[in-house]
Amino acid sequence: MASFEENGSSPRTSSDFQEVEMQERDGLAKEQEQRLLPDEDIEATGDVEYKVEWHLRTGWAVFGSIVTAALVFVGLVLFTRHFIVDNNLSDEDDMGMAGATGFRRPPTDYILDPAWDFEAPRKVREYKWTITDIVGNPDGVFRPMLAINGQFPGPMIECNEGDTVSIEVDNRSLNATSLHFHGIYQNGTNWMDGVPGVTQCPIAPKRKFRYYFTVTGQSGTYYYHGHQAAQASDGLYGPLVIHSRDEKKLQQIPYATDRVLMLQDYYHDLSSGLLVSALEPGSESSPIPNGALVNGLNQRDCSELRHRMCDNSTCTLPSFDLAANANHRLRVINVGAFAWFQVSVDEHQFAITETDGTDIIPSYDTRLMISPAQRYSLILHTNQTSGPSFWLRAKMVSHCWKEPELPGPGADEVKAIIHYASPGRKKAAKNIMVQPASRNWSEGMEVQCKDMNTTSYVPAKHEPAPAYADHSYYLRSNLEIGDWRLERGFFNTSTFRPNLQQPTLHRSVEGLGSQNQTFATTSSLNGVNAVAYDLKNDFLIQHTGIKTVDLIIQNFDEGNHPMHLHGHKFWILGQGHGMFPGYESLGLKPEGKGTLDGHENKLDRKLRRDVATAEGFGWLALRFVADNPGVWAFHCHMAWHSEAGLSMQFLSRVDQVAQWQIPEANRELCSANMEELEKGAVPKDSDWYGFGIGG
Repeated sequence: MASFEENGSSPRTSSDFQEVEMQERDGLAKEQEQRLLPDEDIEATGDVEYKVEWHLRTGWAVFGSIVTAALVFVGLVLFTRHFIVDNNLSDEDDMGMAGATGFRRPPTDYILDPAWDFEAPRKVREYKWTITDIVGNPDGVFRPMLAINGQFPGPMIECNEGDTVSIEVDNRSLNATSLHFHGIYQNGTNWMDGVPGVTQCPIAPKRKFRYYFTVTGQSGTYYYHGHQAAQASDGLYGPLVIHSRDEKKLQQIPYATDRVLMLQDYYHDLSSGLLVSALEPGSESSPIPNGALVNGLNQRDCSELRHRMCDNSTCTLPSFDLAANANHRLRVINVGAFAWFQVSVDEHQFAITETDGTDIIPSYDTRLMISPAQRYSLILHTNQTSGPSFWLRAKMVSHCWKEPELPGPGADEVKAIIHYASPGRKKAAKNIMVQPASRNWSEGMEVQCKDMNTTSYVPAKHEPAPAYADHSYYLRSNLEIGDWRLERGFFNTSTFRPNLQQPTLHRSVEGLGSQNQTFATTSSLNGVNAVAYDLKNDFLIQHTGIKTVDLIIQNFDEGNHPMHLHGHKFWILGQGHGMFPGYESLGLKPEGKGTLDGHENKLDRKLRRDVATAEGFGWLALRFVADNPGVWAFHCHMAWHSEAGLSMQFLSRVDQVAQWQIPEANRELCSANMEELEKGAVPKDSDWYGFGIGG
């Protein structure tokens, strides 16, 4: 049965924000108390912990617990405002962010170094990050968040191709965590891919781990994000930019400045509580965002949010000072959990010059459609004369949701100010900057969530797809309702469930290396391995040697699914609405085994990227070379869908993986007890058994 993949109901709220925070941090709301594990009863914000036992307390005790929690939360908010915010006011801000204070990362951190040395010798880029729980109000509404070194969003990683990245992570947050470096090949370091239950055990609270990998064979715009459940939505993300020695050549339009612009669909509630609501019996929708942010910034009208603890006095709209009559590169990243964005700049056309790390010949447009996890580079020419400033508009495409009227007018769009800066002209004070009077484009809003017409994009570097596929797999994707009225994501008949203490990579390396009979008898298999892995919850396709692989994804769901393959880029053979029309429509022979006569050059200009979308009731055809040893996740990048199980795995180069040993530091992560590893993880299906009606 197909069901609404898109949003059905707004995130749960309460008249008392403190009570909401209690309920959603640990899933201990009164109506949920029977559905969660008994050990998930610790509530903490900052360094304060208290225990809640709803099932043992009288009504007065419950009331006392709520009052105590409220006082703790209010105390932390006051501490944040008076000791963190007030003591960290920024006097100078080149991007026009007056009030970017306290936990807010300085906007200048997202401007790339104009004096960057593309020819610098290879080096190790070292970072030390402490992940903590904080209270923040990015748009005015206070909520618990995750921060890196006390700031949100995360810091930018900037390096050259060939550099080694070293990140010491000290997890001081309440929950276990991990970091995935989205789009990075991790060739030879599969155990650094950061996927709990697939390539590593989570980093338990009060533990440390070092991510250490060399960037080879790729450049462009990427990002990193938390991969334990949906915690990226709580603030654990940041940009990663890799420079190529040929960057200026491959980017065919010269530009004066270069900066990152991260778009986030923003929730006023913690992802842990939203996941409980999304995955509980009877739920058939994903949580709807409460608003949106650009580089962690926005300013909401608190008078419209009276049910929330809100103070927007330290908030500001994002603003970019760009020199007039020059080209400027904007690296747009959708770091969100669910929403597509339509991006435009009033009265300005722009050139699209990069998609997911692939440089393309400039393609001109007036608006951009970008799905979660996709990246595009735009070149904006500041040559308009109708005024000194213009709106950059990033509007969530709510038409794709079950209830498109949510989150409401104004809340569904975040705007940034593009301000023309003239040489020698004194900047206006940030707090008195006049808002633009520019005109929006007259085209109507998009009503479908599907990729841009990528067939019109021509790669700047010649990388034709292989003409012959060794294997072709048909994957049926859907959100389906099964037992206990639980809606889960499926590839064919499998819905993924991670083993947080025995990741797939660890089990595979141990089984292959020890000549375990189950693994030994299937080590030469090319295809679905249903012997060594559980087909129901651990769907894995493996290949020995180097193979060219086709994936035909048929989406039986009315909602779209942006598909991401770890460790690889794929060529997009085609995509569209309805049923897959067959290989012949792509100019290919059956099962992709060569090109048809007269179509010999059909694959020469196909676009390579790492996220592509199967639109609602549509299809997607991909081709990739399985030459990167390791276990690689393939999943929908809408967080609520992937955590519902719309994920599977590919094991590539089995012959090489059999010779590996898992590093001791990775094995040590798994020594934490399961209770610690599961903190912050997605709720188990078994938590609901007995409390729903069988399907």
